[in-house]
Amino acid sequence: MNGKYVTLIAILMMLVATGVTFGLYQINYQGFTHLTNYSKTPAYSLAGTRLYSNGTLFLQISRIAGPDTYGGFIVLVQVLYPNGTVYYQWTGQQLANIPTSDIKNEFDLPGHLARPIKIGNYGVGLLIPLGQNATVILQIPHPVPAGTYIIRVWDADGQDSAYGMKFQIQVQVIS
Repeated sequence: MNGKYVTLIAILMMLVATGVTFGLYQINYQGFTHLTNYSKTPAYSLAGTRLYSNGTLFLQISRIAGPDTYGGFIVLVQVLYPNGTVYYQWTGQQLANIPTSDIKNEFDLPGHLARPIKIGNYGVGLLIPLGQNATVILQIPHPVPAGTYIIRVWDADGQDSAYGMKFQIQVQVIS
């Protein structure tokens, strides 16, 4: 075959492969009207979170999506009544001062641990790397009445949801 034909066939095959890849991606994720990028925004799961009547919150947090080049930053943790009113909350400054002994990482990978973050003396919040599952022990300074509450976390970009999922869980107080 002539070199021009080989080049032409190679270019056509590359365009077909690119079109098939892009088309299948868009068909599987939201169609052709909305480009979905699951590596852009951090997402968290709070499955396994428990709230006790003595005020202890075992915040089970998993970072399940987002960029792997930097961690997700939790800057606010809220305990809400079912109607959305805040019962108690921890700010980034408070979260940054949690003792590391109160953070239990499921995967003990150096450089890949959930931990408090400070910039100078200013607390930012909690760093949660992609794929890490951690239990953070937080204490409300008073007993919690029996009932149902919502635990919600906020990321540093001001979001409490991504990809159609809220960063919250409904819990029953455990005696």
